[in-house]
This record gives sequence, structure tokens and C-alpha cells, in this order.
Amino acid sequence: MIKMRLRYSKEEEACLLSHHEVQAALVRWLRRSNLPLVYSEGFNQRVRIETGIPTGVGMVSLQEYVDVLLDTWSPVSDRANALERTAPPGLKFLSAVDIPVAAPSLMAQPMILRYEYTWPRGVDADADQMKAHMASFLALPTLVVERENSKSHAPKDIRKYVLTARVAARNPLRVHVGVFFDQSGTIRMDEVIKHIFGLDAKVAPMPVITRQSVLLNMSGVFVDPMDLPAQAVSPRRPKNSQHN
Repeated sequence: MIKMRLRYSKEEEACLLSHHEVQAALVRWLRRSNLPLVYSEGFNQRVRIETGIPTGVGMVSLQEYVDVLLDTWSPVSDRANALERTAPPGLKFLSAVDIPVAAPSLMAQPMILRYEYTWPRGVDADADQMKAHMASFLALPTLVVERENSKSHAPKDIRKYVLTARVAARNPLRVHVGVFFDQSGTIRMDEVIKHIFGLDAKVAPMPVITRQSVLLNMSGVFVDPMDLPAQAVSPRRPKNSQHN
């Protein structure tokens, strides 16, 4: 059995798909490529794939990942050619590598995610005011917000999930934000806009959000998810959080 990690981008019309719709599109893509897919057992058999942390509806992603189990080996270059030929609209094949079958799932590992927020040229957004608000946010030791779900209000310290925030360009305004994700969660995109940028999402012009990169915590070091030497080392969780 082979585990292949596929890197692809999600752009154009694919940005309007929900996470479940993206998963369905991935399965159809893999089937069209005629790869020797492994299916789950039982009456309702499913293609065995493991996806990474999903992006929201409307969000562009330059780096998405999915792990796929294959029944037999074939050259990675042949699989890459098949995947490139059969990619659906909006999903673009970027690369593929074989990783150890015992490698943990993408969602099981802490990771760093880098996002870009871009406002259209000419939009009235005060870069200096936003920069000052980001500096105030980053100076906070904690920031607890209440998140609503169907049953209760849950307090969450969102400050610990934000690593960096900076203005990258002014016209058009572009802001880069680096966030941390682990099993306890991460900051939400609406919380970034409200608490880091200091904007009212109900009245302020909304930016285009693009996920630019993903790094995985492998043995205490954050590495590219396609880094084969890192994948060969059994990951260990740090004793203390690396993002405080």
C-alpha cells in the first residue's frame, strides 16, 4: 500500500465550493485519473483520503493538501501526469510525493498557516490605522472572545493563535497574517478582521482572502508538507506550546 500526498490549488469557481463539495470534487478527480485507489470496507465503500484544514467558502488557496491511499505502486511522474490531465476547473495540480503509510494525518499535526488579505485598489482603507491596531493586538498577552455554537457560549483565547500580522503593501492594501493551528483550534477569519484589523465586517469593504502557505510541525520543526526527509521522522508533540 502506498500513501501519496497531493498538493493542489483552489481558485476561480472552486472557491465557491464548501468543504464537502471540495472533497467530492477530489474523489471524482482521483477516479478520473485511474489511480489504483484504496476503498474503505463495508457496504458503503468510500475512497480513503485525508484532507488538511479546509478553507472557507470564497477563499482562494494556493496550497491545499490531500493524502491518498493507493493499492499498488507506480512512478510518481506517471501519477502526476494523470492528475494534471484530469484536474477539474478551479483545482490545479501542483505536485505529488509518496510519504510513509504510518505518517500522521494532516489534521493531526500542529501547523502554521499564512494568509494574505487584499482590498481592491481605490478602496478607502486606512493602512496606518490598521497597522496601529495590529500592533496593539500583538502586544496583548491574551484576548478571550466568546464563540457561539448551537448550545452554548464558549470562551476562547484567540491571541495565542496569531504569530504575525503586517502590512505588505498599501495600494492596493495587502496584509499578511500568520496563524497557528493545533487540536485546540485556531483563530477564525472573521475574528482576524474584527480583532486584528479593527474593522466592522458589517460595514467595512471585505478583502479577498488567500491562503499562501502551510507548514507542518514535524519533530518540533515546522517544514513544508512535501518535505520527504521530514516525513520519514516520526513526529513528536512539543512538551510546551510553541506559539505562546
